[in-house]
Amino acid sequence: MKKSKSFFKTCITALGLMHCMNEYINSKFISHSIHKSGGKFYHWKHGDIYYTVSDHDSLKSPILLIHDLTVFSSEYEWHSIIKELSKSYTVFTLDLIGCGRSDKPQLTYTNYFYVQMINDFITDVIGLPTKVVATGLSSSFVLMAHFMNKNLFSEIVMVNPKSLTLLKKTPDASSKVLKKLLNLPIVGKTVYYMAVNKQNTEYYLTEKCFCNPFHLTQSITKAYYDAAHTCSGKGKMLLASVDGFYINIDITKALKHAGKNITLILGDHNENITDIENSYTRLNPEISTKIIKNTKLLPQLEDPDTFLQFIK
Repeated sequence: MKKSKSFFKTCITALGLMHCMNEYINSKFISHSIHKSGGKFYHWKHGDIYYTVSDHDSLKSPILLIHDLTVFSSEYEWHSIIKELSKSYTVFTLDLIGCGRSDKPQLTYTNYFYVQMINDFITDVIGLPTKVVATGLSSSFVLMAHFMNKNLFSEIVMVNPKSLTLLKKTPDASSKVLKKLLNLPIVGKTVYYMAVNKQNTEYYLTEKCFCNPFHLTQSITKAYYDAAHTCSGKGKMLLASVDGFYINIDITKALKHAGKNITLILGDHNENITDIENSYTRLNPEISTKIIKNTKLLPQLEDPDTFLQFIK
């Protein structure tokens, strides 16, 4: 009986310490929150979506830039190219639901969830067939959105999309355990904050995103760290959904029927680019491929000049 009471007290104390640590991180971040000026909000049915738009010009066609789907990501991913790109296009950027300054509802995120979001955004906000540029995992639901409604898209550019093999992975037992763990109110938030601490943010950027770590600036690191810490740790459900493969979907059919207005932009140091290029072009030989040397996952940040040449 005494051992049970002691164990119970230890658990309560541990939870209390976790809660205090979570609140400390929340309060510390509030004073360093991402600046929200300069953007607008699209009031979507599942939450508010933060977006920016360059000056409207009826002579310029619209282009929508969609960042990779990670808890660290936001429309900041495109900040190096917006000014130059706006000379040729009306440029739209957004923070996907679950990311950055957009709402982060506590639900299981799926590919179809984002398909709806993209199609509704183009319909309600842009209102014209749009050229869409998307990075990483986001390329999959942009392609599926195009498959469902081709009239909304004039062209698609996929920047380092995920491999077809990875996209076919589905949630398993460990995915469900991770989801339940992160869904716990105190423990889940603590686990999330551990996953997105500064050390892990820097590791993600230097090891996954940049070919040359010396290209990584403090402002980039801060933007990615800040994006993961908005909304008091509510990004935990997106983390569970991405790492648990709930976002994944087999895009084979959509890729086969995508037509010719599809471009792949690949960083030559990104993982599995040969396999990705071969598998995508095998299914759709009309896809054009561009390689940016000495870059990894985010060529738009690492070599914006070359990137601009390929999407203009």
